[in-house]
Amino acid sequence: MTEDLKQKEIRLRKELAKIKTQNAANDRTVKKNRDFDIAGIDTRTTHKATHGGAEVPDVVLLPKRKRNRKENIPF
Repeated sequence: MTEDLKQKEIRLRKELAKIKTQNAANDRTVKKNRDFDIAGIDTRTTHKATHGGAEVPDVVLLPKRKRNRKENIPF
């Protein structure tokens, strides 16, 4: 009877070791991380939705140039 318990224990240890190696292999995969901060991800950041096709203008114009109120008269 002790032999059966010992074999059962060995079999369970082998199964556990096999599962641990499988989990380690899954955790070893490389994941993209674009976080270059020293302290980690900033908690104040939020997700901003992209604009729809109709909301984006075709041309972006510069602001209109302000004219001086007085002319440049040298005398």
